[in-house]
Amino acid sequence: MKKLSFILFAASLICFSCSNDDSTTQEEDTAKLESLYNDVITYSKVNTESCSNPAEWGFVKMTDSPCSATGGYILYSKKATLSVLEKKIEQYNAHKAYINKKWGFLADTPPCTQHNIPSGVKCVDNKPQLSFENVLH
Repeated sequence: MKKLSFILFAASLICFSCSNDDSTTQEEDTAKLESLYNDVITYSKVNTESCSNPAEWGFVKMTDSPCSATGGYILYSKKATLSVLEKKIEQYNAHKAYINKKWGFLADTPPCTQHNIPSGVKCVDNKPQLSFENVLH
């Protein structure tokens, strides 16, 4: 009987901890989204690590914004664990989709046919930058 009680307690705890809080304000939801974004950027080390060797850097898809200057990709130092970074990006995108639906926000960009896919990373003034060289549009 104790096992059953523990299982029911654990299951209810999981259900309540995973539910979205619809009582939050738009400002609270937006602040959380900004916090998640800042967590991604901080973990990527893009603003804290200098770039002297492009091989020490990678890029990963962050958002579905193919019309943006970066094509929706962000840079990350290979000192960061990619699987952890991808999990943080997943959390950011899930919350973004949630608040877009909750508050009726429109998509970031209009549909477009241009798809900027980076060809690599280059170091400019000790800062990493996405390279779009030899990209056909």
